[in-house]
Amino acid sequence: MTPEEYERWMIRDCTRCGRRASKSAEWSDGPICRTCYDRAMRVRGCCPGCRVDRLLPGRDATGTPICRDCAGIVRDFFCDRCGSEGLLLGGRLCEHCTLADTLGRLLDDGTGHVAAPLQPLVTSLLEMGRPKSRLIWLRNPAVVRLLRGLAVGSIPLSHDGLHQETPWRTVVHLRDLLMDSGVLPHVDRQLLLYQRWLAERLATIEDPEHRRLLQHFAAWHQMRRLRSKAEKGPLGRSQTNQTKQEITQ
Repeated sequence: MTPEEYERWMIRDCTRCGRRASKSAEWSDGPICRTCYDRAMRVRGCCPGCRVDRLLPGRDATGTPICRDCAGIVRDFFCDRCGSEGLLLGGRLCEHCTLADTLGRLLDDGTGHVAAPLQPLVTSLLEMGRPKSRLIWLRNPAVVRLLRGLAVGSIPLSHDGLHQETPWRTVVHLRDLLMDSGVLPHVDRQLLLYQRWLAERLATIEDPEHRRLLQHFAAWHQMRRLRSKAEKGPLGRSQTNQTKQEITQ
């Protein structure tokens, strides 16, 4: 298709927002752009026309959301697997089913099944709202690498194993999910961040003897103190910042 043909057949003024853009659908109220299409796929409630609680992608003459049947929209939006009505992705699957398939692929331990220790993580992610946000997160190459490593065992499924991984923000979020789902035991977040900072700081010290002394001081004095405080309640950032100053002075 030439640019001229694309302009002629696909570009329209969206009937809902008025923006001139590529149309994603042609419904009873007119051409719909991608933004308005995605927005319509998230409107649910009791249809004022038929009084059925369902997806309300259409609009009546007053602009009130109504169901596809009352709006005269021909195509349906039912997932081919679970039958739920909503935004459909590849293979006419809903976001929830697509998320389940994506997690199944990423966390496959090589047997065709999700690695058993990671099944609670899958359950937790599927029970969360807004599967779209999880799907976006799973497009991150760093997330893919970490999940695949945990699934096949190249990354130890432990706090120590995750300490070695980067980027740290991605690791922190994944670690939180693993703790919240019960895959890893809960450890104070500020304590974990301090351990990562300490490892990076020690790596910059060239003098082996100086590095050894600091490592000994951190392990036998600082970490014991921080762990003791963490047992009584969550550590504050000011507490770990003060501990960092003891290393950098």
